[in-house]
Amino acid sequence: MMGSAYTQTDPIGEIIESTGIGSILRDNNPLEPTVSTSIQLYDEAQTGNGRMLIEFLDNEELSLTEQTKVYIDEVYYDPNPDLSRMTMRFARGTARFASGTGGRINKANVELTTPTAQIAIRGTDFTTTVDELGRSLIMLLPDEDGNASGEIDVINEGGTVTLNEAFSATMVSSIASTPTTPVVVQDLTPSLIDNMFIVSPPQEVRDRIEEEMNEDANEDSGILDVDFLEYNELESDDLEDTTEDFSYSELDINLLDVDFLTDLLDIIEALDATMVRDEPQQTDDFSVQLRGAVMGTNTDSQYNIFTEDNMIVFYRNVNGTIRLTLASNANVTIETRVEGYEGIIDLNEGSNSFIQIIQ
Repeated sequence: MMGSAYTQTDPIGEIIESTGIGSILRDNNPLEPTVSTSIQLYDEAQTGNGRMLIEFLDNEELSLTEQTKVYIDEVYYDPNPDLSRMTMRFARGTARFASGTGGRINKANVELTTPTAQIAIRGTDFTTTVDELGRSLIMLLPDEDGNASGEIDVINEGGTVTLNEAFSATMVSSIASTPTTPVVVQDLTPSLIDNMFIVSPPQEVRDRIEEEMNEDANEDSGILDVDFLEYNELESDDLEDTTEDFSYSELDINLLDVDFLTDLLDIIEALDATMVRDEPQQTDDFSVQLRGAVMGTNTDSQYNIFTEDNMIVFYRNVNGTIRLTLASNANVTIETRVEGYEGIIDLNEGSNSFIQIIQ
């Protein structure tokens, strides 16, 4: 194939792993993504409740986790690596890209984009997550020795930032907003990133976002954009300073309000109301202390927490029902490991009793 121009029907790679629900959309026709299925120019790779691993001719690897879509716009290998090109668009979800080892393409000619940024790579393994609004999280992954696998320039109309440390990450909220200053996220592994369901907000990223939110001169207004955060004012810590009753009962549960997929960007931005809170929370009858959850609906874990007959109830109805009824003064640690969520909730001091739920 080298030495001649590629046509749309020439294979440029193939699927080497596929599980669950997914498809290759070619000329508006969906193809089942079985192992050894060839990949062609202008294919659209997408997953539902499934995963897919594509290997290109220069050993580049593109890994798609659940609910992910990638457009393969251009892949061309020339005898002269400086003339080879690769262009792909990450449209939604979480995808991991590892550049090839065959030397058939100059890495400067690999152009990867999200709705809000362009990613320029130099011998790199990285992951990107794109939410439904186009907001993007890009994270540089380590090599086999634990060092940075290369460098990434994240570029858009707002500016450029460079990722050159293992597990360094930046967020881009809009095409015009400056990418956030990179931070290095601790205690992560590539396998955990691949898992996608990260339910413990990396403190380093939360701290960086808070710092930049407080800088008046920071142009990264996308993180503070009212279109994204209209609900945030209703969930602010100002509630701690009032004696108002925050009662919640089983009648308040909206069974249609179920988020089956915890979005990594929402967690990284620390916008969810179920972030760890240590302050006592007032109910109709008593005060309880929760860590890892709040009274009412918790959108990360899908627990609805309310009082009933001087007891506190933990109720979850996703792929089966979980209901725990505990004394209000109990010291209990609840570890939940279900599809889409793994986390710990402490009631009061926790630790005296340990409940583990695996579903």
